[in-house]
Amino acid sequence: MKIKNGVNLHIIKEKKFKTVQFLIRFRTKMSRNTVAKRVLISNLWETSNEQLPTSQQFQKKLSGMYGASFATSLSKKGDNHFLTIGMSVVNPKFVVSDTITEAISLIHQALFMPLVDEYGFDEATFDREKKNLLQYLASTREDKAYVAATKLTALFFTDKDMATPSISTVDLLAKETRESVYEYYQKMLQTDTIDISILGDLTLSEEQAIIAQFSKLPFTDRVPLASILYKQDRASICQEATEKEAVNQSILQLGYHHAVTFGDENYLTMQVLNGILGGFSHAKLFTTVREKESLAYYANSRFDSFTGFLKISAGIDAADHDKALTLIKAQVAALVAGDISDSELSQTKNMLRNAYFIALDSPTNLIEQAYIQTLLPDHYLAQAEWLQRLADVTKEDVVRLAGTLSLQAVYFMEGDALGD
Repeated sequence: MKIKNGVNLHIIKEKKFKTVQFLIRFRTKMSRNTVAKRVLISNLWETSNEQLPTSQQFQKKLSGMYGASFATSLSKKGDNHFLTIGMSVVNPKFVVSDTITEAISLIHQALFMPLVDEYGFDEATFDREKKNLLQYLASTREDKAYVAATKLTALFFTDKDMATPSISTVDLLAKETRESVYEYYQKMLQTDTIDISILGDLTLSEEQAIIAQFSKLPFTDRVPLASILYKQDRASICQEATEKEAVNQSILQLGYHHAVTFGDENYLTMQVLNGILGGFSHAKLFTTVREKESLAYYANSRFDSFTGFLKISAGIDAADHDKALTLIKAQVAALVAGDISDSELSQTKNMLRNAYFIALDSPTNLIEQAYIQTLLPDHYLAQAEWLQRLADVTKEDVVRLAGTLSLQAVYFMEGDALGD
């Protein structure tokens, strides 16, 4: 239901869990100019507010709510940036207090009662969280898989906003002040598209109370963000980069352009294609590059149906770069040539089907499905249709789709263990 224009409340009744899950998502266009501010806001939300000015008080409050959880996260989907509060409380039917009302009260405090003074966010709190975040972002430099992924993304996407990590960068974060972030925060509350999702075994009176309580929060009308799918034109030139790092294991990553979008007629075919290529342990990249030829410590693939990006990752020895790159490309070529066995096709379908049903036992995934259905109603596939489309995928479908893949970027982190 619509609380205000651009502020929506989604109640999902589900009896299989003993908890009630809350997800509050703030959504706007991905931008280098705002991502660092949003990361800082994320940390400030779960640290303190006017009613609970210290992290110790915040944690004590959660403990008093029968061990409730309150966590924030940041993510990208398409060309949108998400700033999310996730909260989980025990269903009130199992305890002696109204945990749902307490949760909504805490969300109210986090959103509309931040710890501020006349200049911006509380100086000591802000400085501490900024320092912690700068240290964390600096530490990601040691996560070589993360570094390689960001480098490949920067090569693949021509839009600098799309190439920016969802958790920002040290350079962007260092520029922010408590005044700049608070000024943005006030604007964000007024302009971001907001979706509030609540999942649990709720009674009618609890539903009505939830609607009443969220309707009383001081949300205002805003223009909802309509688009989320991002499409980049296929490039005629493949961007390549090699960088040396003081690591034993080199990392080779390839970025392919594809034209599949979430829920379209080729969506399940892409699921199968990715499964055969590198999505599972029986996939070509794993069995050929890693197992048969022993050219990789790991080799896998994943695709994003909101941006048209398919990524292949492999951990290799630096001396094996040329062989590994040739063999990885050969696995894509094998799909184009129709080198797909009946067992590869059927095993991939079975594993995709199993993964689908396993995901139904995750409250977060159920919320995500309901959210996507609201966000992209014309693209959403109900269970029966999803399963039927999966069953209908043929070898010929996979071959046809494989022929449309285009290599756009190659990044090689060359291991240089001695740091030469």
